[in-house]
Amino acid sequence: MRDGAPLQRPDPKQCIEDLRRLRFPEAVAVFLGGSVMRGQATPYSDLDVVVVLESLPAAYRESLIHQGWPVELFVHDPETLAYFFESDRKRGVPSLAAMVSEGLELPTTSSSSARIKQQAWQVLQDGPTVWEQPERENARYAISDVCDDLRAPRNPAQALASAARLYEMLANFALRSAGCWSATGKSIPGQLEKLQPGLSDRYTRAFQTFFQKLSADELLELAESLLEPYGGWLFEEPPRPAPPHWRLRNPPQFETARLILRMPVERDIPSILRYLRGNQARLAPLEPERPVDFYTAEYWRSYLNWARQEFSHETALRLVVTPRQKDEVIGMINFSQMFRGPFQACYLGYSLDLEWEGQGIMFEALQRALDYILNELGFHRVMANYLPENERSARLLQRLGFVIEGRAQNYLHIGGEWREHVLTALTRPV
Repeated sequence: MRDGAPLQRPDPKQCIEDLRRLRFPEAVAVFLGGSVMRGQATPYSDLDVVVVLESLPAAYRESLIHQGWPVELFVHDPETLAYFFESDRKRGVPSLAAMVSEGLELPTTSSSSARIKQQAWQVLQDGPTVWEQPERENARYAISDVCDDLRAPRNPAQALASAARLYEMLANFALRSAGCWSATGKSIPGQLEKLQPGLSDRYTRAFQTFFQKLSADELLELAESLLEPYGGWLFEEPPRPAPPHWRLRNPPQFETARLILRMPVERDIPSILRYLRGNQARLAPLEPERPVDFYTAEYWRSYLNWARQEFSHETALRLVVTPRQKDEVIGMINFSQMFRGPFQACYLGYSLDLEWEGQGIMFEALQRALDYILNELGFHRVMANYLPENERSARLLQRLGFVIEGRAQNYLHIGGEWREHVLTALTRPV
């Protein structure tokens, strides 16, 4: 229990070795680390354990109690371990690499555990990615801003909030600016002491003075001394453009003589499912295999949420087609894999209810949708590919101005086999 230290617990090595046998007998390597193994434990310390398997779908973290010990499990395979090592380098805090490097190998050292430990040691030796000047300037500006709030706080509550923010901000600035690994929380004093003997005591004293007396003088002096080698206080800052896709676009809705095209919303799910189930038998031979839950409301709730994010990031546009006189889904149009930069292109997919075929419905819908993609969003190229036997799509795309550019062997896996496709594209005149 976390609210009281157990009276008796086994040796931590025995505890984790038992857990390994029960849960991870096939593990490539197991590393036991944390404050207990460093001899710095308190009655409430837990055991940090990194488990490396040959492969798994995704890395995960799990917290549990085993034989009275609180255990934090970090479960990886070699690829996810490498990913998190690199992620730690980019953010400047070597959490996972440190756990592996200092961890005790269980049940004993092996060639695999030694290799993984060497990788972790090399990450620590290489250090974090270089803090470029823009990142350092952004941090200087943020620290200066918080310190201004400390100089004349509106009330004690705001002063406490500002100082609490400053604790990690200042340490991160001092460490990253010097090219050192940063730290969070309780690890900060140790890292500061490595950077400069005596800095940890000075840092702790400045914050203690503030929190005990609400006197910011010593804390402001500390901040100024840490900023000074890199230019000191910074108020003026050049513009920092946000990424262009950081915007919530209004979902498009188009009307034609007979149709409405719009992004689907949750109230459309029953209509979408009726459309998909009603056309499943004839569309399945033309499309890749669908997920097992494709025809469920749960799948489509998740799909619509993802579709909104795709549109916001301008990576896809998903549309449903309904008649003007009836709010019922009769078709779907997808513009996916949207690429900007020098390519300015996307892929087109579409389907229509059997009862509405032969009336020029999809031609009418695609004319309006393509006008939006090419002329309003400014894409240069739309690509659409179809099975050679799909003559209806061939005629529709030709009528819309798509040009055949070739054939791709073994292009998509459909109906249990790799199928050839005809490749077509429509480009905006230049």
